[in-house]
Formats: sequence, C-alpha cells, structure tokens
Amino acid sequence: YQRRVRGRNSLKIIMPLLDNDSFLTALAKLFESNKSGSVYVTFKTVSHTETRKKAKGQTEEKKPRAQLEEQKCLVRATDGKAGSKKVKISTMLKIKDVNRFQIQYSTLLKAHMDSLQKSHTKKKKLKE
Repeated sequence: YQRRVRGRNSLKIIMPLLDNDSFLTALAKLFESNKSGSVYVTFKTVSHTETRKKAKGQTEEKKPRAQLEEQKCLVRATDGKAGSKKVKISTMLKIKDVNRFQIQYSTLLKAHMDSLQKSHTKKKKLKE
C-alpha cells in the first residue's frame, strides 16, 4: 500500500489514493484485522487555489472562485500502529459522491461495531 520517497531532509511515506470502492473494501479488512485495536478515520476538505505567475517582479493573479476546481474531500484511515507495520489508506471524494460514500461507510461501521465494549455504569440505588 505504501511507497517511500526520499525528500530533501527526510524519508516520506506516501499513501496511494484508492478509488472509493477499493477504499471501503480495504477499510473493512482493516476493521477485521483490528478487532481489539483502534482504527482512525479522518475526513478533510481539500480545495486548491490555483495561481498564475505573471512576468518576473509582478504580483500573482488569483482565479475567481467560480473557475476553481471542484472541492474534494480527503478520507484517510490508519490502524494507529507504530513503525513499518502501520497500515495507511486514503481516497479522494468528489462533493457529488459524498452522500453515496457516507451511506456505504455508515453501513460498514454498523457491521463492525460488534466489538465495542459495553459501558460499565453503576446503577444508583434508591433509598427508601
């Protein structure tokens, strides 16, 4: 799943972007492999502001908001383990696909919530 790239000062691990269905399949496998552990899922909106540089010495010109690319949502998941055994997966959602993805994601969560621990709350005794 991961590719290592040498940067200027450090070694970076790059997560490949999976398509939405492959991401959900990989997430289901991640839930299955971590029955007693944790799985961290994050959603982040991404918008790219494109700028065009003018001739040398002049200021940058920003494109109007209507001409920008469609906003997207980055979804990342990891098992939280340290070191080389850490599993990271990610996908990029278009805004129009978010509702369909959320429905599939909620179904996946409901299917894997059986390993949650029950809360231990003490019942208050009524004094007579």
